[in-house]
Amino acid sequence: MNKNILVVISLLALVFTSVLKAEVSLSGYQEFFAGSDDQATAIGDDNHGIDKSGMSNGNYGRITATGSATLDSGIEVGAYYNMARNCRGSDTNNCGVAVNGNGLTFSGNFGTIGVGEQFDVGAGMYSRQTAANPVAEPDGGMLGHFYTADGGGAEYGTANETNWAQNDMKIKYNTNEFSGFSLAVSYTPNSASKDTASGDNGSDNNYITSKLFNDIFHVVGKYTMEMDGIGLTLSYGQLTGNAGRITTLDYNDLEETVYSAAVTYSGVTVDYRKNDAGNSGELKNGNAGNDDGTSICATYYMANLGFGACQVETNFTDANNLSNSSKTRTYSTDYNLGGGATIGIVYFDVDQTANGVTRTDADGLVSKLSFGF
Repeated sequence: MNKNILVVISLLALVFTSVLKAEVSLSGYQEFFAGSDDQATAIGDDNHGIDKSGMSNGNYGRITATGSATLDSGIEVGAYYNMARNCRGSDTNNCGVAVNGNGLTFSGNFGTIGVGEQFDVGAGMYSRQTAANPVAEPDGGMLGHFYTADGGGAEYGTANETNWAQNDMKIKYNTNEFSGFSLAVSYTPNSASKDTASGDNGSDNNYITSKLFNDIFHVVGKYTMEMDGIGLTLSYGQLTGNAGRITTLDYNDLEETVYSAAVTYSGVTVDYRKNDAGNSGELKNGNAGNDDGTSICATYYMANLGFGACQVETNFTDANNLSNSSKTRTYSTDYNLGGGATIGIVYFDVDQTANGVTRTDADGLVSKLSFGF
């Protein structure tokens, strides 16, 4: 037999032997929405004729493959591969906020090291009931399918910390928990790499509209305790990054503070979270900045029923030193049908005000059907 064929067969045998040693699983998720809003003001106009309603296939339809194995050293290896799709019809691209993922983790007595296209450490370290409440709104981003937000170019501030749910390449480290304390650190070389699949300069990739940064470091400390059935979780973090220069214009580097607090008792969770990026990413020596977001939520889960209420506020000062703000309120409930299926409904109310003028005033109802398998 040809020696080259023998070599190929040997390599294939080695590969398949390694695969068989790993535990592999495949899971998926689907979601569908229907809703309608009553929009009093759209893009600053009270006489606009806009009345959105209809159905949507959501933002997070996906297939996820995971694998795990134990190395000879005893280190646990985890593999993660996520293929997301949220376009309609025959289009297979990601058209909105859905992200693909591809990463590895290595876990042991030293903690966990992750590398690849994964969410930042803030996704697992801060309390975020805006995403964990019934119907997962407003954080899920689905409400925007059923009302028209201001498209006039005004900035209203950000409701989450920089880069928190992005699939740009990064490496991160989580310690194990010691007496309730844990620490997490991540490093993202270029927050634009999710778009370019390369190591291009982040401040040169549509920076002005996207506020992309290089060398993002994110450090978070968390403390968790429980006493007499009452749970408390406190988190505090800092982000830094380089903004760089576009032609002759210099921009402020990333300096952001994030903290959250959550209290749980008998199925009830109440949390508060704040992110403050100041003038990060804005033109140096300019007036723009004061970019911050706060959220306060309460959720209650009882058997198959869930109830939630959230309020999210954001603020921003524009280049003319005038203030913009937004406020989003949601009241939601869902019911777990069993077998991975859930139905729910959310009432929402959204306001956007730029320089004292109402640009968006909308409220409505959105229903959700989801199935995980």
